[in-house]
Amino acid sequence: MTNKTQQNLVFIFADQFREESLPIRDPNVIAPNLQKLIDEGISLTRTYTSNPVCTPARASIISGLYSHTHGLITNNLRLRTDITSIAHVYRDHGYRTGYIGKWHMDGEEKPGFVPPGPRRQGFDYWAAFNRGHNYWDSVYYRDEPVPIQAEGYEPDYQTDLAVSFIEDNKGVPFCLFMSWGPPHTPFHPEQGRDDRWNDLQPDSIQLRPNVPANEANKARQELAGYNTHITALDQNLGKIIEALDVHGLSANTILVFTSDHGDMLGSQGLYRKGRPLEEAIHIPFIIRFPSKLGRGTENEALFHTVDFMPTLLALSGLEVPTAVQGNDLSQAIVQNDPNLGPEAVYIEGKMGQVEEFRAIRTKRHLLALELSSLKTTHLYDTAEDPFELNNKAGQSDSEPQERQLRHLLFTFAAEKQDRLVTERIEALGEDALRYEIKQKN
Repeated sequence: MTNKTQQNLVFIFADQFREESLPIRDPNVIAPNLQKLIDEGISLTRTYTSNPVCTPARASIISGLYSHTHGLITNNLRLRTDITSIAHVYRDHGYRTGYIGKWHMDGEEKPGFVPPGPRRQGFDYWAAFNRGHNYWDSVYYRDEPVPIQAEGYEPDYQTDLAVSFIEDNKGVPFCLFMSWGPPHTPFHPEQGRDDRWNDLQPDSIQLRPNVPANEANKARQELAGYNTHITALDQNLGKIIEALDVHGLSANTILVFTSDHGDMLGSQGLYRKGRPLEEAIHIPFIIRFPSKLGRGTENEALFHTVDFMPTLLALSGLEVPTAVQGNDLSQAIVQNDPNLGPEAVYIEGKMGQVEEFRAIRTKRHLLALELSSLKTTHLYDTAEDPFELNNKAGQSDSEPQERQLRHLLFTFAAEKQDRLVTERIEALGEDALRYEIKQKN
């Protein structure tokens, strides 16, 4: 089937980019092109990852399925080939599909050649590698298992490839995914490799209030490099925006900037991801589509990585596969009505490599529990406590709210057929709904 109307998707995601590091959130961040995209599009400010690590989050993005359904609960696993991905749908409707950058859904191999065929999940053009974060003089693969050496800063050459893809396909509808490795670690280049890292000035970094004093120096050092990555990515985003403008494609191109998950970066004294905490689970989602959407607005509808696929397909006028578990929130975006979003989003993952967790995030509250015991481990009222400094899990004065959120989480688990949760509820019986209440002093 051919799509006779030129309508495209350019989906850019930066690894480990948190919502809190957008230029409108953090005065330390210099990103004028990202700000331009925010001004010209719609920012879904309540966007969360379904799982705060790379492999499962990426699988949810392209499949519209939860981790417990697509089977990837942690990193370095291979996505099975019997799912229908977002690329399959676009390709079946006559789109040219392309993927550039880090894949991280094909097992342990590093950097890793992903052969043409089913393991590429519907993407035809390929300039990618499985996994790794070597941002200077890295390699990628095309259709042969021979690494292609690229010079300089990795996102620079990836963006050049993306611009070429846009130019080569400007006469046909296309779906392009570009996956940048930064601002994920490493935060600093090798000595003298890139002038953009010459003047980091970590002492000027303003920290979030939930970074403990004893972590301040480390957090500032990391944020200085993290933010410089963001500025470098921003320069490349400008090249994409310019390419779409030059070729007259901007009006009918869905341009998305988002991430797979965030980074704690010293908040709560923690670093990286894998935690059911705001800095790890809260991600940007900025969408510009001038022919259908307004501009310069914020939308607080709860949005989720499993919702990306059905929402983007609906905005493109394409049918959503029946197996997809995410919500089509296209009307919430088109009408700019946050009330058309869901009551909560469901999050799963592992804290470290050991204990699995499940979490529920509403607009006001976050609750998480450990899977083995179903004991509540985190409970925050983010309206009163936006930096999650007061964990109310097990406190007697929060018992009604905790029970309500646990019930909501268990209801979601049943609806989404998360058998690990429903089996634990059955095994624990009444204990699944019981938890210790701390005595007030």
